[in-house]
Amino acid sequence: METNIIGVKYEDIYYPKTFTGKEYKYFTSIPLNIGDIVEAPTKFGTSIARVSSINIPNEKIESFKDALKTITIKLDKDLFINSKVLKPAI
Repeated sequence: METNIIGVKYEDIYYPKTFTGKEYKYFTSIPLNIGDIVEAPTKFGTSIARVSSINIPNEKIESFKDALKTITIKLDKDLFINSKVLKPAI
């Protein structure tokens, strides 16, 4: 299975369902598109994030490649937008 490098922005804690701030890089082996909602592992636990870029070249992450975590859960975007009850997308 091919691994992709993606960028995400975390959900804003003060303005739910908005995604601001710095972009963070992750590995993933699940198919994702820009705008998809995912669960992103962080050093503080799991955060909700929106995919902001895909297919990032290896050269862009070479200096910190060993620190990258992996996203494995894609959430149902419509369910996220319309409620706070989140379930993984099928």
